[in-house]
Amino acid sequence: MNVPFLGTMFDFAARHASPALIKRFYQGPPVAMLNNVVHDRFRRTVRWAASHSEFYRDAFKQRGIDSRRVRRPEDLGDFFTTPTDLADHPTKFLCQRPQMVFESSGTSGRNKRVYFGRSEWEHMGRTVAAGFRIMGIEPEDRVANAFDFSIWIPGMLCHYGAMANGNFTQAFGKVDPGEVYRRLKQENLNVVLGEPTWIIRLTELAEKHGAVPLKLILGGAEEMPTAAIPWIQSVWKGANLKMCYASVEMALAIGFQPCSNQDGYHLDTVDFLPEIIEPDEAGWGELVFTTLYRRTMPLIRYRTRDVTRLTPGGCPCGSIMPHISRLRGRRDELVVASGGNLYPLMFERILESVPGISHDWQVIFRLDGVREVLELNIETTRSDFGELDREIHAQATALYPDLMKNLALNIFSLKIVHHPFGSIRSSRKLKRLLDLRHDPATAESLESREPIQIGV
Repeated sequence: MNVPFLGTMFDFAARHASPALIKRFYQGPPVAMLNNVVHDRFRRTVRWAASHSEFYRDAFKQRGIDSRRVRRPEDLGDFFTTPTDLADHPTKFLCQRPQMVFESSGTSGRNKRVYFGRSEWEHMGRTVAAGFRIMGIEPEDRVANAFDFSIWIPGMLCHYGAMANGNFTQAFGKVDPGEVYRRLKQENLNVVLGEPTWIIRLTELAEKHGAVPLKLILGGAEEMPTAAIPWIQSVWKGANLKMCYASVEMALAIGFQPCSNQDGYHLDTVDFLPEIIEPDEAGWGELVFTTLYRRTMPLIRYRTRDVTRLTPGGCPCGSIMPHISRLRGRRDELVVASGGNLYPLMFERILESVPGISHDWQVIFRLDGVREVLELNIETTRSDFGELDREIHAQATALYPDLMKNLALNIFSLKIVHHPFGSIRSSRKLKRLLDLRHDPATAESLESREPIQIGV
């Protein structure tokens, strides 16, 4: 059977297959066949976009790219699409009339609009249902969906996935965790979906008032702090906690955790063609993906800004599907400061074992004259600030001795600022590293805000 025909048949089957059939294919496709199908779907996606999208037509013409000659991502050379492209020209990406739109907040403060058609949405519902089954959600499970509906995609997408999977579902949206907690027992809900910070608040209620039996807690939208995982599972009496990796631009989740390995994600290489670009010596680079199933607004070599590394051999659990490591941070949040490259995961590792602080924190880089200041803002219930700061110093020294050597050499100054719980996060997504050293306007704006109450 020739590859183009096989790819066309695969697309037809994907639009009509049941979640159970999609799950079986995702878990163990013949690798050689999958590679051929994926590259055929990539070729057809590029040709479709070049023929129907103003953005791709103009970009390819400007770069001298002949879409008919493109077979692999490398045939596009240094062509990528970016979050800025999507924010500046969303409708120019369109290849056909859309029927719905969602937005992405990201960390830049500029929302990106992503459009879909009805047939794509129905396919996405079946595919999310297959992902649920891979993660352990069976049709008889009863789901509390606390992902945000609003203008964002996760609530609606998970709701369609739960319906396609045959689940009884209560669609809460991102409400006060107390509202969900009071209804878990009432509706016999045993699966909870939500963002990590929301799940943490719900777990605090369960720790205080008692937990009901849960089978699975599924998080997404941002990384779950490593230290929170065993605590959450213990409070909910052994319920599994798993994460998915997705975004509005991806629509579907590109990464799942079907096994007990929580150090990364199994990749969906059926609906996406992932790449790692500009890797360092250890393989850490930016994740780029191409959508292989969308025709309303396909994204070709879209730069996620997320930094991870790819393990082609799969997961330690034995899965043959490619596996990415837990996200190290974002390309646009990696800051070259204090004598080295700093990224969010470094500070998470420093803070995760220090008791009495929340999972919300932010690092702000400033200048005091010409001297660089690393300001670490943390939320804490403790009053022994001197001891707390010493514990943070000790953890940083143990984990990142080169960073602390630079501090000892007075290359930069370290300032730890203590805030009450719930006061640092002012928006849906918290930008972990904020570099104000070379942006006086932003620094002045930040300084002019109402002061946050600081423990002294």
